[in-house]
Amino acid sequence: MRTIPIHESLLRPQLLGGGDRDLVMLNGIISCALIFGVGGLVGAVTGVALGTLVHIVLVIWAKKDPQGKAVYARHIHQQKFYPAAASPFARQQIIH
Repeated sequence: MRTIPIHESLLRPQLLGGGDRDLVMLNGIISCALIFGVGGLVGAVTGVALGTLVHIVLVIWAKKDPQGKAVYARHIHQQKFYPAAASPFARQQIIH
């Protein structure tokens, strides 16, 4: 019997700082825009505080479900209702 090793790095989710990579980078961009765009002490404090708070939430979310963003994105694209149809040419009922 032959076994093929599967490396752990192929299975591990891509996390950055403990949170989902894409969301953490988006959070960093928005925080930097607040810090440098608004300017002054108010913008800096708001950007750092909001960025830190959102990052903590992203880390907690990634600990619960590392692939939560992908699952949510797939969930958004699903239809609300799938009618029973006996034929592939049956008319679909679209419910909004």
